[in-house]
Amino acid sequence: MARRGPYKVLAGLRGPQILEIGAPEWERLRTYIQLDLAGLLIAVVWLIVLRATVLDDDWFVAIIVLLLVMAVFLVRAIQLIHQYRRFAAVVVFALSNWIVAVAVTATTPFALSTLTLAVLLPVLVALQHMNRARLLAMLGATMLVGTALVVVGRVSGGVGLEGKVDPAVMHGLAIAFIPFLTVLVSLAAWQNHVVLVARTEALQESRARLVATADRERCRIERNLHDGAQRRLAAAAEQSREARRLLAGDPGRAGPLLSRLSDDLQEASTELRNLAHGIYPPQLGQYGLETALRAVAQHAPIPTTVRAVGVGRYPPEIEINIYFCLLEALRNTIRHGGEEATVAITLQDRNGLSFDFRDTGKGCDPAVIRTGHGMITMNDRLGAIGGTLTVATAPGDGVRLHGHLAGSVLKSAGVERSGWELSGVVRSVLGGLWAVVARTYIAAQRSVEPHPHRFIAAGLWGVLGVVLGAGAIALVVFARTRNPWLLALAGLCCVMAAMAVVTLRVVRRGRVKRAIGLSAAITWCYAFALTSMIPSAQPYAALVMVSPVLLSVAYLPRRRFKIIMVCTIATAFAIALPERFLPGIGFEGVAPGWVVDATVIGLVVMGLTRASYLAWQNHMMLVARAEALQESRGRLVAAADRERRQIERNLHDGAQQRLVAAAVQSRVAQRLVATQPGQVGPLLEQLDDDLRDAAADLRDLAHGIYPPQLAESGLEAALRAAARHSPLPTEVNAAGIGRYPPEIEINIYFCLLEALQNAGKHAGEHATVTIDLRGGNGLSFDFHDTGNGSHPDLIRTGHGITNMYDRLGAIGGTLTIDTSPGAGLHLHGDIPARPVAGM
Repeated sequence: MARRGPYKVLAGLRGPQILEIGAPEWERLRTYIQLDLAGLLIAVVWLIVLRATVLDDDWFVAIIVLLLVMAVFLVRAIQLIHQYRRFAAVVVFALSNWIVAVAVTATTPFALSTLTLAVLLPVLVALQHMNRARLLAMLGATMLVGTALVVVGRVSGGVGLEGKVDPAVMHGLAIAFIPFLTVLVSLAAWQNHVVLVARTEALQESRARLVATADRERCRIERNLHDGAQRRLAAAAEQSREARRLLAGDPGRAGPLLSRLSDDLQEASTELRNLAHGIYPPQLGQYGLETALRAVAQHAPIPTTVRAVGVGRYPPEIEINIYFCLLEALRNTIRHGGEEATVAITLQDRNGLSFDFRDTGKGCDPAVIRTGHGMITMNDRLGAIGGTLTVATAPGDGVRLHGHLAGSVLKSAGVERSGWELSGVVRSVLGGLWAVVARTYIAAQRSVEPHPHRFIAAGLWGVLGVVLGAGAIALVVFARTRNPWLLALAGLCCVMAAMAVVTLRVVRRGRVKRAIGLSAAITWCYAFALTSMIPSAQPYAALVMVSPVLLSVAYLPRRRFKIIMVCTIATAFAIALPERFLPGIGFEGVAPGWVVDATVIGLVVMGLTRASYLAWQNHMMLVARAEALQESRGRLVAAADRERRQIERNLHDGAQQRLVAAAVQSRVAQRLVATQPGQVGPLLEQLDDDLRDAAADLRDLAHGIYPPQLAESGLEAALRAAARHSPLPTEVNAAGIGRYPPEIEINIYFCLLEALQNAGKHAGEHATVTIDLRGGNGLSFDFHDTGNGSHPDLIRTGHGITNMYDRLGAIGGTLTIDTSPGAGLHLHGDIPARPVAGM
């Protein structure tokens, strides 16, 4: 029975567990929005109680309605997450915070000090869910909304609620909600910190899995060739020789033997064709993704439908990866979904290319599917081309997979996206606004790179100037009023100035972690002192207070980051008090109102831009740390798929064609045995030659895919075999080398094979090659050739060297290059591996 009414709403808020394999940002985003929604509902209940017991004012009703509208926005954001529309969910979340913050501040300017952090929240949440262009637009919008908020808060007179409500109630609201929003900001920063670490680790593991998967695929193809077509060819060659012997002595028995030979060759040809199609389906290259998937659906053992909306042709690396992802999903359903399961596949090109795979099978526990080999492989494939894969499942509820490649990914891959879009114009305008702000901060810290040294130094010089000026003002006012609180503030300013000088010395010595801790303490003291002296500057102090936790995201380990979070929340309680209970230095009473308003507006805008710039720097770090691994992962997948296409082409153009010709010759020979036996002998000789050539093709192809010596005898034997076939004199020194894990041996083998092939192409005819392998706690190699050499910058960008970097990096190894024109090439690889036990 379907759920109705509020039960359906509650179930929709909870929703199925959404898994993004290797990076659970969907669940974190949903949890975060749910926490924001819970806090909002608590605020609504509190205001309802206040209206019922303290103040019967219709403006309270208006504010409650505004907060309920925000709650509707948040519910919609959660629903969008369930629809796998993460970007849209973040936008709705941002709009809900911004609209309500400005509207509430317009009616109750008192709320300005509380809601400045609410404007900053969306951009912190967006860091891990948006690409560069969209985040630039979000930052620009944050600047506009923050400026509008502080202008409205200082210029608007409100509706007079502050004068009607008991001051204790207003103080309680501020003291409660400033720390609450600080907790949300800290949690957003914590999530960014966790993702920064987890994403790099996940990409590293994914790269290693991709290499291992490609090597397992190599081994499987080699084994299929050896156990299938190669054995059939050997049996066919024996049958051909037997037919030739029977032709001389007993021609009557040669006919049936040739018939069996023809059938065996036909089966071998079919087997090779199926193997080639499984390696790389011809429909995919000829007709595209939709046609290839429909062909798979027609041959699937369970009912499978394919629907495509607006899908055209895409670059090969995109089509092949989506194809094999969906093929893997179909195989999983066939194995585990149950006999009654059905599958529906939907492809759609709208704001990017996406697919939905749904089955009506048994489903499973989400924790099981998260660790499944098939799901991880699918995620690796999509991630390597810039896509994401999410999974929703539960026992008895089937499995839903959603894959998405954003429009920016398609555009970077060369897919033309035509048409004028208003959203694109808006993003450009907002992004341009933020670019102006970013250039100002880049000029201040004199560095484009997201590194903390110069940014901390620039901030400390600013704080030093402000606290010295504030201390001087506090002393002047103290001389007139003899207020001891001002003398204490002046002393605090002097302490902060001394700490700033000490921290600047720490920064110059490059001690980033210690400098961040000291600058955080200074920042918190500065925020407290500023609020104590000028209570109306509390909105700016709240933004300053959260800067340390934003700065710490990319540079502090987990334990120290938690300390910064706790201290930030404690400071939030501290700065919520001075505005309520301390008179300050009287700046608001002495200076004209417009000066106070302009000062507060300028400070808040400055604080908001600084916090947003820190968020932008964190995004840059998220991108910078993952970019190299992401590119490496993409190259590995592309290389594996190029190899698939090459193997399929070699099978089709080589052994498969020879087998077809041999099958035709055997059928012709069978017909000629009875009528023209004299012509059968030459025909069988040609058949023997074709079978011999086909067997040689398959043997060479299998050896190139995965050398049998490597699995049987180890790295040294495989390299010596490769050296014997090298066009250059090659010496292999590997005394005392034992056996290592397969993933170590195969990667070093193909790295050195790549180097050997490069030497054969570029080193020159008179070059020689020496390969040295050394074991111990790890495994290292040195590759020397006496060839032409090259400029180091040229060789580092070469395709072969890049493949070697990727392979060794995937197993935790390093590669160094030493070369110059005319001085040959020296490669040194080092892998921190240990020999296999017992070998």
